[in-house]
Amino acid sequence: KNKRSIDDRALMIGCRLLLFAFCASLLLRDSCVVCALTVTDTSPLLDVPTYSLATKDGTTTGMNILTYATPVSVRPDRIWSIGLYKGTVSHEQFSKTGRGVLQMLKPQHATLVSLLGGSSGRDIDKRKECAKLGFPWMKHHDADGDNEEMLELLPDCAYYLELSLVGLLVDCGSHGVALCKVKRMLVPDNHVSSNDDDKDSYLNTRSLRTLGIITKLGRVAE
Repeated sequence: KNKRSIDDRALMIGCRLLLFAFCASLLLRDSCVVCALTVTDTSPLLDVPTYSLATKDGTTTGMNILTYATPVSVRPDRIWSIGLYKGTVSHEQFSKTGRGVLQMLKPQHATLVSLLGGSSGRDIDKRKECAKLGFPWMKHHDADGDNEEMLELLPDCAYYLELSLVGLLVDCGSHGVALCKVKRMLVPDNHVSSNDDDKDSYLNTRSLRTLGIITKLGRVAE
């Protein structure tokens, strides 16, 4: 009789445990959220700084618009990654020399974007056209350069980063991607460090879209 009583209680406990497990599974199933995802061909709209890369090969200076730029490492050297549109003077010169100056533009440089990003230095004199818009290029020699190979830069940029290519460019289809060592970081004499974190202190892609200078695809508007 005692054995039967123990067996009955064990059976009852087992049934209760099974019932509890069943109810718990129902609760868990009902609490799971199914996320419905849809495939899209539309890239997210990013808000990133706008740069111009100054390059030089012989007597020809290249000056473009570049938004594919980001730091990827800080020690032992500062390393940046930049994307250069293939077939351009900038891509050709940087591939050959491995040197350039990345210039972080300010809002007042917005008038240069269509010129520097929407035309080729093979077709027009960008130096002359920039001067007409009030931005005459200035002479600069980098850490490894000499006076005969002085680069020309845009005036009054937020930052100037002297870059040297590490290894070879990586072919990524429309663009070549370069890993670059930052040799020096330069700022204008009138640079105000307290505004470094202020988005109004540099030109960004959101403002260019708002002004109608670039499209949502990041191209210079027609």
